[in-house]
This record gives sequence, C-alpha cells and structure tokens, in this order.
Amino acid sequence: MFYEAKHVNKFVQGDIGELVYFSEARIRLQFEMLLGEIHVADVNCHESLTDIVLVTGPSSSGKTTFSNLLAEKLSLDGYNCSVISLDDYYHERDFLEARAISEGKKPKDKLDLDFETIEAFDVEKFKEDMSSYLEGNVIRPPSYDFNTGTRKKGKKEIVPTEKDMIIVEGIQSLNPLLTAGINFHRMFRVYISPFDFYSGSVHGESFSISPKQIRFMRRSIRDCARRNAPLDVTIGMWSAVRSGEEKYIKPMKQYADFFFNSSHEYEIAYLKEKILPMYEGLDEENKLAFDRIISPDVLAPFYGIQKLDLPADSIFREFYQD
Repeated sequence: MFYEAKHVNKFVQGDIGELVYFSEARIRLQFEMLLGEIHVADVNCHESLTDIVLVTGPSSSGKTTFSNLLAEKLSLDGYNCSVISLDDYYHERDFLEARAISEGKKPKDKLDLDFETIEAFDVEKFKEDMSSYLEGNVIRPPSYDFNTGTRKKGKKEIVPTEKDMIIVEGIQSLNPLLTAGINFHRMFRVYISPFDFYSGSVHGESFSISPKQIRFMRRSIRDCARRNAPLDVTIGMWSAVRSGEEKYIKPMKQYADFFFNSSHEYEIAYLKEKILPMYEGLDEENKLAFDRIISPDVLAPFYGIQKLDLPADSIFREFYQD
C-alpha cells in the first residue's frame, strides 16, 4: 500500500488523532486474525497442549513489542505465555571466535564474527530446553550478556501448565533447523515487517519512501534514545544489517504462516520531525552516507509532528519518545 503525502498532511494539519485511530485499528485487526487462527487450531484439543509462536522480521520491525503484546492477548484467552528471545541462545563469543579460526578464518576481533547465521546460535541447547519443557519439566532459559559476550543461567523459570504458549522472537526463529524434531502441539510462524510505502512530490518530482528506509529511521531514533548509539553509529552499521537481512531473514518468508504488517500510516510525520535534527548534527561525511540510505529531500513533502497520543499497546511505542 502507498500512503500519499497530501493524505497524511491533511490529518497532521487537522486531527492527527483520527489517523492514529485508524492506523492502530488496522494493527488490532491483524492481531484478531492471528488470534483467530490460533483458536481454531486449539478448539478441538481436550488434552493439555503446548503451542509455539515463532516470530522473525528485519531490524526495527517491532518484533519484541509485538511478541510481548501477543503474549498479553493470549494470556487473556487462558494461555500460560512465555516470551523467549532467541538472542539469549547465542554461543559465547570466545567459542565463535575459536570456531572461526579453526575453519581458517581470521576475525579481527570478537566483534568481527557472523552473529546472524544459524550457526551462531546454540540450537542444541534450545532444543534441549524445549524438549524438556514438553516433557513437563520446569526450564530456565539462559541469559546472554552482550557486553561480555557470555551466556549465563537465566533468572526466569518457565513452568508447564495445561495450556501453554511459548513465543520465540529472533532473526533465526523461522529457520526449520531450530525446531526440527520438537513436537509442539502446533507451530505458528509469523513474519513481521512494515510493508507499506509513502509517496509525495516536490516541484513536480515524485519521491517514494520504502519500508527499509522507514526501518532505518525507526532504528536511528530508538537506538539513539534507548541504546546510547548516535546516528553515525547506526549509519555505519546499516550496510551490514541490510546484508544480513537479505542473506538470513528474507529467505525465512517462505516458512511464514502469517505476515504481520507493522506499518503505521501516521509514523512518517513523527519520524521526519525526529530524524532531520539528528541529520543536521552529522559531519559532512556522515551526511553523505545518510543521503545514500535516504535523502532528506524525500521527506520534504511530508509535514512533521513532535508528539503523538498513542494507545498503550501500540507497536510503534518501541520507536516513540515522549
């Protein structure tokens, strides 16, 4: 779907709350559709069951917020929900570095490693935990410390009940190798991403803004505010992020049972208002690098807005700063 600048601008000038309402209604409808599929799968099951929802998508699609919101909604339907980040099952960096060297590679340091391939994850440990849980045992998933690159025993216990739902989010969640041989009652595979485009024109020249450009702006704003990562850091990482998405995440679409569109029609006005001042603070080299990802000119047709009144359960809250 394409959102036109003149349509968005009409609401920015008038009642942006109305546009927020309709955009969030589309998101709620998608949740209802997904919940309906899950209910249909479980309606005739009269024994105890354990389902799993596997969630993946490219950077800044809203995977984490979506997974937690889904858990809240399923809990209201009587499921005992647990959200697991696949990132907690990363191999330790020392192990990955040693393995790379044994394979004839020469990483410059412990960060010069491929953290997005399935081999970067301890798949056997994940399977061991899931199989133990299905056997009725209490499990305690690990916790990964990204500062030290080490994995330790997690604090959260997951206790089996009569109606369980495990929600796993991560870049390799849909990879069949992750769940091969694990006998869940039902697996639901969700691919989440913004899929919609924006269009506008300046002085007769038409522009469009793609979902990957939206995700870049989302990530830049979020990481600067919440992860202490300035815009130049996000710019420097973006090429590698996109390469990993094309190599490891995009192919996972073929396994998805449900595609969730996390586009919010109103977000372009907010993203523009936040990203342009950040852009002005860059040096000339980083401005050129930014331009190669998204030119500020394509944002010119859109009016900006500083504040939004978002519902508490909005996926976009992951990228919004009051």
